Amino acid sequence: MDNLSKYKKYKTKYINLKAITKYGGELKNMTDEQVTVLRQFVIMPGHEDSIHAQLINLTELIRKEFGNINHNFFQLKNIPTAYYTLESWKNQQALDAYVTNSFNRLMEEIRPNLVANPMVTRARMLSLSDKNSRKSFPVKNSSSQITLVPFFVIKSGKVEEVRQSHLSMVEPTRAEPGCIDYDLYQSIDDPSVMFFYENWVDQQSLSNHMNTPNFYRVVRGEIDNNLVIPWTALSMTMMS
Repeated sequence: MDNLSKYKKYKTKYINLKAITKYGGELKNMTDEQVTVLRQFVIMPGHEDSIHAQLINLTELIRKEFGNINHNFFQLKNIPTAYYTLESWKNQQALDAYVTNSFNRLMEEIRPNLVANPMVTRARMLSLSDKNSRKSFPVKNSSSQITLVPFFVIKSGKVEEVRQSHLSMVEPTRAEPGCIDYDLYQSIDDPSVMFFYENWVDQQSLSNHMNTPNFYRVVRGEIDNNLVIPWTALSMTMMS
């Protein structure tokens, strides 16, 4: 199966969620709340190296933008032409200023080399920041480290119940061996969609997590029955 066919199959599985829309749609007015954005770029085969370099350079520039809190760049493990950025901004105004200036200029350069226009979901962080300063930091281009972003599309009337169940997992999971990051987000434009941003030192640590009594009790026992479709996850390598 070629990369374009893989992408079409992947897009149906992961991206056909109500939470993810093309940038340029109507945005809610948020002036004081922090905004996190997950963007997806799928590169035409043969153009990976040049776009990869541009996105790496962009990361350093974005981190210096006014209002930027953090910005990271990832490559999908099973589809190497699919890249993601995860960025957080002080508020919607800071995000809008970045899109109007830097992001739009970037798009003029790379759009001809993309399979489709970038996809984007805006979100707010539901979990509190991890205050454990003794934890390790994620590293770039690690052959063992895993970034996981699982998506949950929640049944009507069950959003608050799932939110509470997810939040009950945060602190116990952060305390597990091998867990670097474990943060819960909710889509701004579709609150029925939530996702985690997770970093693990290796596959064994992630596998151990998914076999804990806590995971089976909360995710399998409480959350799975309240989802519209089974949850799916992006497995990525951090490139920045």
